[in-house]
Amino acid sequence: MKNRRRMTFLAAVTLLTPFQVSALSVRQFDSEPREEQTEYVFKAVDKIVADVAKVDPALSKAIHDYFEVTPSGKDEPPGLLAFAGDLGAVEDLADQGKADLDKVQIEGLLLGIIKRDVMPKQASKNGAPTVPAHK
Repeated sequence: MKNRRRMTFLAAVTLLTPFQVSALSVRQFDSEPREEQTEYVFKAVDKIVADVAKVDPALSKAIHDYFEVTPSGKDEPPGLLAFAGDLGAVEDLADQGKADLDKVQIEGLLLGIIKRDVMPKQASKNGAPTVPAHK
């Protein structure tokens, strides 16, 4: 149990560690063609999956599956739907003057989704106490 908590902590720290490659702002992302946007998201998710796999393979698989496996009867993986929703929400905030698209990063959106949607489910599967999401 103690070892599991340590691994979960290390996975969380890994997720919070800044990306070594240059991050992409939402404004830059929006200016790219759709194909490049899609490729960028998958590369960023793959990097997160690879980094987390070093400390928590089960969490790494859960992240991968959330973003890249389409459930039966659905059109897209739930992670991509969550990403589209969060991206739209940030763009709406920017339209209202409440967010700066040059300061919000795509990687930050992805990490927020993982912290909100994947990590609590994974922790509950492992019997670890879950931390309530901030609102």
